[in-house]
Amino acid sequence: MNKNKLFGLIGLVGGAFVGGAVLSSLIRLGATLVHPFLLNWFRIFIGFLLILIFFRGKYRLKLILDKKHLLLSLMLGIGLSLNTTMFSFGVSRTTLIASQLIYVFTPIAASLMAFFLLKEKITFKKMLGMSIAFLGVLLLIIFSKSPEEKLSLGTFYGNSLIFIGMLGYSTYMVFSKKLSNIFTIVEMVVLTGLFSSILLFPFAVYAIYQQGWSQINFHSMFVMLLIALSATAFMLLNQTAIKHLSTSSASMGSILSPEFAALAGIVIYNEKLSLILLISMVLSIGGTMLSVTAEKVTFLDKIKSVINKLKII
Repeated sequence: MNKNKLFGLIGLVGGAFVGGAVLSSLIRLGATLVHPFLLNWFRIFIGFLLILIFFRGKYRLKLILDKKHLLLSLMLGIGLSLNTTMFSFGVSRTTLIASQLIYVFTPIAASLMAFFLLKEKITFKKMLGMSIAFLGVLLLIIFSKSPEEKLSLGTFYGNSLIFIGMLGYSTYMVFSKKLSNIFTIVEMVVLTGLFSSILLFPFAVYAIYQQGWSQINFHSMFVMLLIALSATAFMLLNQTAIKHLSTSSASMGSILSPEFAALAGIVIYNEKLSLILLISMVLSIGGTMLSVTAEKVTFLDKIKSVINKLKII
């Protein structure tokens, strides 16, 4: 295994663990202490400040603020902002296992974005994989309406919010790959933190207006700081995977996250593995792997074609 793949693998597995077990658990706790809008802005803004301080001299602000990258950077910020917002609202209304299982669909969602933009043909094997994975996620969302499955599948409302967040994360993955050819890993985190902080700031102000300053105390500040540190670690690991692996390979971390989330959910929140959840996991993970292995053109090639066709740059 060469050096690039080793770093990519470390980022992939490390990101899956932090995102699936640590970060999701902390966000679920944090959303009960402060308004999710405030939580989202605080975790990203503090992470942004930490990167600026600890990696001083490792990023080029002039390049980051170059207006020719503005549209791509904005799409990156919108994707991450949508993901963090929907996840923070949805995770308290579902289980950790279900929340991460929905993100298994990320590689396919990103692929579909390229398909609709480019009008590319999809092979039968890829279409079959997409259909199987979508069926797995659909089963989870539909059966989550049942009160009996709540400890295993969560709620329909919560899972629907997570699904929307997953679409935002897919957008973030697609545009991250393009920008990762221009910026370093640290610069990517600075860029994402900057634009996401700006986009989420008005919502944070609204959260304070709605619930006041009383929600901010030592306990909530400590939890939000832990979330910010975990989120920053996740972004660094995730960008490492994106930098050193293809987008399709980097997005495979979403397949590992449910396993880590299941462990955390069972140990911390007494969640249960039901038959429907197991079937959903098998269909979602199996279908995604089938679809990804059917790729003949890399995600990077697709993204380059999308950018050239739309003349974004």
